[in-house]
Amino acid sequence: MNARLLSTSPFDPSRYVGSVTFISPDAAKINLPHAAGVAPRQYSGYAVLGGQVGEFVFIEGEGVAVLGRITEVRLPDSERLKAEPAAGERPDAHPIGFVQLLTTLELSSGKVISGIPAHPRIGQHVYSAHPLLVKHIVEGADATSEGVVELATIPQDASTKVNVSPAHLFGRHCAVLGATGGGKSWTVARVIQEAARLGGKIILVDPSGEFHTFTDGVRSVFLGGQRRDARDSRTFVSFPYWDLTEADLFAIFQPSPGAQVPKMREAIRSLKLNYVLHGDGEPHVYTKRDASKRDFNLRVNSNEGLVEAKGAKYRIKYLGKQIYEECVFESGGTRNEPDHSVWGAYDERIRGYCDTLVSKVFSITRSKALECLFHPQDFEPLTEKLDEFLASGDAVLRVSLEHLPFEHNARELLINAVGRHLLGLAREGRFQSMPTVVVLDEAHQFLSKSVGGEDNRVYLDAFGLIAKEGRKYGLTTLLATQRPRDIPEDVLSQMGMFIVHRLINDRDREIVEKACGNLDASAAAFLPTLGQGEAILVGVDFPMPTPIKVTEPLFPPKSEGPSYAKFWRKRPVDVSQVESDLPRHRNLHDAYAELLGLDAEEVGSLVDVEPFARDGSRGEMLYSYILDFTGLASPEVEAKIRAKHGSLSVEVGAHFFDGLRL
Repeated sequence: MNARLLSTSPFDPSRYVGSVTFISPDAAKINLPHAAGVAPRQYSGYAVLGGQVGEFVFIEGEGVAVLGRITEVRLPDSERLKAEPAAGERPDAHPIGFVQLLTTLELSSGKVISGIPAHPRIGQHVYSAHPLLVKHIVEGADATSEGVVELATIPQDASTKVNVSPAHLFGRHCAVLGATGGGKSWTVARVIQEAARLGGKIILVDPSGEFHTFTDGVRSVFLGGQRRDARDSRTFVSFPYWDLTEADLFAIFQPSPGAQVPKMREAIRSLKLNYVLHGDGEPHVYTKRDASKRDFNLRVNSNEGLVEAKGAKYRIKYLGKQIYEECVFESGGTRNEPDHSVWGAYDERIRGYCDTLVSKVFSITRSKALECLFHPQDFEPLTEKLDEFLASGDAVLRVSLEHLPFEHNARELLINAVGRHLLGLAREGRFQSMPTVVVLDEAHQFLSKSVGGEDNRVYLDAFGLIAKEGRKYGLTTLLATQRPRDIPEDVLSQMGMFIVHRLINDRDREIVEKACGNLDASAAAFLPTLGQGEAILVGVDFPMPTPIKVTEPLFPPKSEGPSYAKFWRKRPVDVSQVESDLPRHRNLHDAYAELLGLDAEEVGSLVDVEPFARDGSRGEMLYSYILDFTGLASPEVEAKIRAKHGSLSVEVGAHFFDGLRL
């Protein structure tokens, strides 16, 4: 590469903004004579900001141009009042800018050099960086290559695109971070659609179903839910319970550590053996009462490979019954003459301990919301759909979880199991010839947490393991979350690319600073003020943190909530209908009779009671009326009023008397 490959000179006199007055190892102070202007200048169609916070600048060096970013602009204290211009005149002020030094551009070759090998000198000139040169530095060798992800533009110039190679974006994993409303989903949609355009392979875990708008080259399956009717063409899939680990099942059913854990463990093994022996036929449970231990152990040993195999089938429908079958005495015979070769009769005491577990098993396995897990025969297996997708020419497999509930930790455990399955495929070499990216939206739901009780805790570590070892197998991940603080630091440290949108929480920013090696406090200070769709691009293959404006995806996700403005409108009142709905019998006597539980003739002089208005301390608002009937009623009527209201003082609403006829 030589200097002719640079699109323009870094030291264009028309883009001059000032000169250096102070240099430190990582920062500089510069004079900004044009920064007091109220508007930027234009030259050749590009803005020359002249000293605006966030602006990139080039500082002259010996055969190099040092790129920096203005992080602060201020006036000397003695000139604060000079910022007020006289009519028709420019302010006579001398602003000072503080510049963070980022990287170096070698003029003779156009090569980007990490760090600052030669620092500028006092008095050297400073120039506003041309957007095309910022693009050159960010993209490096990818600037003219084909097959790049057209990700974003430079914020100051929408015509200057920022392209990223798939290897830089996905090769070392990627994290899209940002608070709600910052444009995170927009970015994920843009990345997915660009990867599809390039012929890549994406497996998208869509927790809320918001990415359904993109359909070109996309296979969509639904984990959870079921068809509404015969015309519903959606594909609903299952993840069979037999592909869950024992720990996963324990986290769902929560057996207590005393009798329930060993009985449930033995019941699952017995059901697996019974399935090997009888399949779906009878008997559906393995009866242990008075059964031979030797026969059972011989059958287990002779079928050990099938019983202990990963994904060994069994009928969970009969798990509750099998748990009861495990509740037998360890020996048959009698107390005086025990027979240790067989199991004994049912142990009702242990059965009683297992009643709550059996009840939970029956309830959970029959939950309609979890049919995709416990009734896999009614759906197509997700594992088969994954195999079909990998062998197809489609670019995206979208796994929607919008109908999968959070109850019993099923959502977290199922997605963790899916991640475990994908890692198993990766270790078998399935992704070596076609690198695949798993996009995990709302990643904080599935990482850095454990589910289950204290005695049955399961750590959701599948996608953390993909981040740590999937890269060498051709399986990488893109994690999207609005809560970086909930992602393990050792997982974030594996990310080679960060697209960071607006972050307001201090803890989130600290975590991101720590995880991104070259995102320091000066760059992170811009995070709370980023606009919607704006982000900072940070990566190990990038020379500096770069502000970008993510390009709108062709098919934006539907991530907004319901429109209150659209549906919460005041409807026109049909006066005739209102009048027809008004009670026709409402006069004062009838109203008091209804209020007090009296007959109309018993009301009598009660209508003469003086209502006491409760209208606040300043009379600004009427809240209610107090009606005190003391001394106005006969003892019999007073008794009725007390029976209904507990007192002769009755409070009524502010609109009680509205529309009453005397």
